[in-house]
Amino acid sequence: MAELVYALVLGTSGATRESSSLSWPTILIAGDLMVSKLKDLKGLEKELTISFESKEVNPTVDSKLKELSKSLDLKGFRKGKVPMNVVKSKYYNQCFNEALSEHIEQNYIKVVLDEKLNPVAAPKISMEDSSNKDIYTFKALIEVMPDIELKNIDKIKLEKPILKVKKEDLNKAVKRIAEQYKEWTPVDRKSKEGDRVKADFKGTINGEEFENNKAEDFLIEIGSKQLIPGFEEGLKDLKSGDEKTLDITFPKDYQDEKLASKPVNFEITIKEVSEPKISDIDEEFIKKIGIEDGKLETLQSKIKDGMKKDAETLVESYLKKNVILELSKSQKFDVPKSLVQEEVQRMDKENNPNGDVKISYEDMEKLYSKEATERVKAGLLLREIINKEKFTVSKKEIDNWLDTVSRGQGNRAEIENYYLNNEEAKRNMESVILENSAIKWVVNEAAVTEKSYSFDELVELR
Repeated sequence: MAELVYALVLGTSGATRESSSLSWPTILIAGDLMVSKLKDLKGLEKELTISFESKEVNPTVDSKLKELSKSLDLKGFRKGKVPMNVVKSKYYNQCFNEALSEHIEQNYIKVVLDEKLNPVAAPKISMEDSSNKDIYTFKALIEVMPDIELKNIDKIKLEKPILKVKKEDLNKAVKRIAEQYKEWTPVDRKSKEGDRVKADFKGTINGEEFENNKAEDFLIEIGSKQLIPGFEEGLKDLKSGDEKTLDITFPKDYQDEKLASKPVNFEITIKEVSEPKISDIDEEFIKKIGIEDGKLETLQSKIKDGMKKDAETLVESYLKKNVILELSKSQKFDVPKSLVQEEVQRMDKENNPNGDVKISYEDMEKLYSKEATERVKAGLLLREIINKEKFTVSKKEIDNWLDTVSRGQGNRAEIENYYLNNEEAKRNMESVILENSAIKWVVNEAAVTEKSYSFDELVELR
């Protein structure tokens, strides 16, 4: 019999399946004369060889033919009154394939449950040729979840950053705020570092224009490093009315991959040069930015509170990254290849969402397989911790998470509505909360040392 591949999926708590052209509407009981053999292959792969009596399929075929005849509408016959011999002549093969599919599925599921296997995903099923027409035999190639036993968590060493705010940190933050509110005054001289120029420009690659290649009255602060390397530097020593041609190259990691690493020509016209004036940090300025009493101490207190809140997120992110890294290094087990393959493809979609860059799976593996393996391993470990510790998601945790996500955005109700009334978003939120619970558990169990950091140093840890 020709090879037949079905899409069967067995979950951890029950059996489900996906099928393209085949339909499995009924639940069958595997026959008493079913015989199975389990063979261990490389790594987590296993091969099941399962045999069952062919006569088990016949009643299911007859039932399907009978059910089909009730609603069959063929030319020359009244609806539902087509003779069974006509029904069989036209639809026997279809009903037989559906019936065989159901019996294969049910026998497969029974063996998986009897053997206490935990398949990662769909098996690849192939029918075996046999001279014995009374027996059907098929093979199911599967990959199973690894057995994970958490060990030596207390031996994991972690560093927990602690925010220490000094007077000079607050003074630097106030100066940065003043710089954000600086005023610009047009000047009649050549531009230099720190100036702002107003310019028109048009870019071409090999003489051809590209998307978003031009702008008018574009404001550029020289030295801000907001534009591609070479662009801002090329605007020094120019005054209003000057024209210049820049030949530079898009960086290889440019966000638009179609432009990455390509040489580009920019035709630029300078329309204005302005110099900055940084505001004096006085009562008038402090009131201008929203501090009603105009006191420097009040501004610094608000800055410190903001630093503390931001530090919570920064420390949480740093700990999460390092917990996953150290946890993965400390625990040894095989990682399912099929999950790694899925993660490789997911990572490619993350980095190439529009499919602009055509890449073979072999090249994807070279790029992403190492990180994908670590991601899958970390996910399995965190899931094991969540299950072992029986973590659940409380209303308080959801509220706290929504507070964090909406901080500074001023649209808490809108964000809450999105996450609580969108099933996929809600599942993702709950997964993150559970993952964070597992991270905290590791931190509590591990050997943790604390180290003080300034706010700027915390930001650099990301």
